[in-house]
Amino acid sequence: MDRVIAAQVYLRICELGSLSAAARALGMSRPMVSRYLEQMESWAGARLIHRSTRRLTLTPAGEKVLLKTRGLTRIADEIAGERQRADPSGTLRVACAHFTAMQLISPLLPDFLARYPLLRLELDINNHPVSLIGERIDVAIRITDNPEAGGHRSSPRSVPFAALRRAGLDAPAWPVDDARRSATT
Repeated sequence: MDRVIAAQVYLRICELGSLSAAARALGMSRPMVSRYLEQMESWAGARLIHRSTRRLTLTPAGEKVLLKTRGLTRIADEIAGERQRADPSGTLRVACAHFTAMQLISPLLPDFLARYPLLRLELDINNHPVSLIGERIDVAIRITDNPEAGGHRSSPRSVPFAALRRAGLDAPAWPVDDARRSATT
């Protein structure tokens, strides 16, 4: 059984004063709530709750564990919240050539930064290959037929056209394609 869930169940039992009420609030069966309480008592090495037919009361050990449980469940909730946060944050380092920055990236920046306000964008604009690891670059955008050794080469047909479409531009008409079509027809 998960100790964090056991701690959350114990906290609900203490807040609501009843195993049955905690079971209803958590959407669990009463026997499952009872098992989680047993796990907490085993983990603490002491009886945490005195049970009578009419009410529950915390033992001295139960009161100490309750204080620690509140802290544990708060931390668990914070960790889950960080993991589930939808907005990216931090610094994104992008390297690209001057042409790419001016023609493709800069028109998209206002909308991108408005959409991701917690993200800090650093552009490394230069016309030479970069070392992704050595220069701590997250993304490098290069249009070349001589890719950097060890770099990931994307299909030149899919990525540039997709980037152009996102920028609101049409894909270029390639003279080579026109020449092939006219030669085969």
